[in-house]
Amino acid sequence: MTPQLAEALGFAVVLGAVIRPLLVATILVGLWQALKRAKLGLRLRLRAWLTVAVGLIGWLTLVWILAERGFFARLSDSAQMAQAGVIVVPIIALVIGSLLAVTRSETIAAGIDAAPLWWLIAYQVYRVAGFIFVRLWSYGFLPGHFALPAGIGDMLTAVFAGLVVGAFLRNSPWAKPLAYGVNIFGMIDLLNAITLGVLSPPSATIHTSPLLLYPLVLVPSFGVPLAFIIHALSIWQLRRREAVPSGFAVYGLNKSGETA
Repeated sequence: MTPQLAEALGFAVVLGAVIRPLLVATILVGLWQALKRAKLGLRLRLRAWLTVAVGLIGWLTLVWILAERGFFARLSDSAQMAQAGVIVVPIIALVIGSLLAVTRSETIAAGIDAAPLWWLIAYQVYRVAGFIFVRLWSYGFLPGHFALPAGIGDMLTAVFAGLVVGAFLRNSPWAKPLAYGVNIFGMIDLLNAITLGVLSPPSATIHTSPLLLYPLVLVPSFGVPLAFIIHALSIWQLRRREAVPSGFAVYGLNKSGETA
């Protein structure tokens, strides 16, 4: 390993150590503010917020510990299809399970209905950190056919998300169509990155899927499914807002937070 590559990997570890807890904190602060905007009762707000907080923090903590202890890396001796299954199956289960749980919660739904449409879009701005994939490619650690589309796609998603947030803040008539566009683009980028990552053949530098190695394994085990969930919730929010401007009527919650 060259000194430049070691430096780049060290930077990726530090960057992830800063960004991932910050993302969780941002989601939890935003959720609490959204629940307050919905004017729900304190008990309902606390119960919903604590459920999400425990789930997010527990999820991040678990995969981080497993990654640091080399749990995923030990699977590198398995066949490529088995490696792909280890990455893809948990992602699908996490996304489907989380979306079912969140969208069936009347309290969370009321909070999402009350939140500004740009809040969930703004979350994706962090994906400007995708430049780390390009940097690791430049040092020969990642294959170009994976790192370049994944890194550039993430950075474009971040730029587009920032533009959409600006459009909402300016009350542009194009804000909602652009919001749908950036969500769809971001989801396609995530699916493309995972597909290319799990199908990447061994290189001269690494002999397994790069997405099984620490710190990159935290991307498919936490970053990708969480970003996909936020995209899906943003689309859900946009559709609900078009159908019912005031979300309280959808689930029959009154402003005290009790069932009407």
